[in-house]
Amino acid sequence: MAEEAEKPKEEPKKEEAKPEEAKPGEKRKDASAPEDAKRLKPTPPDPQVVRLQVEYYLSDENLKYDKFFHEKITADKDGWLELQLILSCNKMKNMRATKEDVIAALKESKIELNEGQTALRRPGNAALPKLESKPTHQKKNSIHAHDGGVVTMFKGVPAEQQWTQVKAAVQEKLPPKVNLWHVSQVNDKQECTMVCAPFDGDVTFFEKLSLELGGATLKCEICFGDLLQKALKDMPKHIRDKRERESRKRQKERNRPIKLGTCHFNNVSMLRGRVKEILNSRTDGEQLKPDGSDFKLIKSLLEFHPSPGKSKGLVGIKVARSQQGDSRCFYMIRDDGTEEDFSAKKCLDAVEANPPYVQPEEKTGDKKPQAKAGAKKEEPKKKEEKTEEKAEEKAEEKTEERKEEKAEEKKEEK
Repeated sequence: MAEEAEKPKEEPKKEEAKPEEAKPGEKRKDASAPEDAKRLKPTPPDPQVVRLQVEYYLSDENLKYDKFFHEKITADKDGWLELQLILSCNKMKNMRATKEDVIAALKESKIELNEGQTALRRPGNAALPKLESKPTHQKKNSIHAHDGGVVTMFKGVPAEQQWTQVKAAVQEKLPPKVNLWHVSQVNDKQECTMVCAPFDGDVTFFEKLSLELGGATLKCEICFGDLLQKALKDMPKHIRDKRERESRKRQKERNRPIKLGTCHFNNVSMLRGRVKEILNSRTDGEQLKPDGSDFKLIKSLLEFHPSPGKSKGLVGIKVARSQQGDSRCFYMIRDDGTEEDFSAKKCLDAVEANPPYVQPEEKTGDKKPQAKAGAKKEEPKKKEEKTEEKAEEKAEEKTEERKEEKAEEKKEEK
């Protein structure tokens, strides 16, 4: 018994790991094959979309603003642009387009490829358009930045010209009964800032405004972002307060029911929510029913697209993945079978800029005279309140204007 106790205990043998047996109805996994290999394979981009994108890069529309491509093409004596530069663009990366994809897509295009197929050129080495500064687009949060009165700036004012001459030149072009609230001194950078009373179409008016002053042409620039904040900081407090009051009035006026097609909405925000709901409730490739209210709404919305005649030949609308990213968008189907995506956001921004308000219907009946009689009693009280408010505002403005005039006189004397 003692001998048996002294014997070392044998360690249990480790069983070798055996490959798992496949369950009935399951295929055995191959260890050498990568998992989800099919999922890793990207879908090839649509050749038509690739062709249109490359043609846009080399078009007059793009090259008159695209300084980088403009300089690269100008630097080459034969007008070639390296294909690798095209492939490095974000939209081409989003499509996962390769060199081979671009070459294949350009077979039906007038865009020229060099012998080594490493560079592209405009058809017939066409002359480049004149390079221009890219226009600034309003951001969503700046659409109503000038509701209380447009703040603008004129740059490059001739040295001999003063703020009074700039003011007089602008005032001549303004609509009747519209006044400038404030005009700043011409600073050492030859810049002059001004604030105008709000009126219908004021932003569009100032976007197109230019002045001939002292032999120079001055283009009006509407202030946004940091430039707007600086202008607001520098302007007198009573002008800033007046601008805020007018902005609140416009916001109240804007928060009215709108009608798009046969659909009514309490405001533009409600319309935005409904469009988003339509987009998210459809599967990829699903068409909107032509007789349905959703189809009629989106078709009516498309009429507000910045490009005129965008909906020409429209016979259907569907929801699908965008060719330029993972987002989803609307596609319009034309009578010739072609499909084109369009930006609902651009249409909604256009609606917000010029809302199709519901026109009040004239009420008829016995209650109308009673309502008028009641309204007449309230009118004198409202008029009294308004006249008092206006008197207070005018008194404040006059005192501030006097202070400004004295300050400006002192500056001129110095």
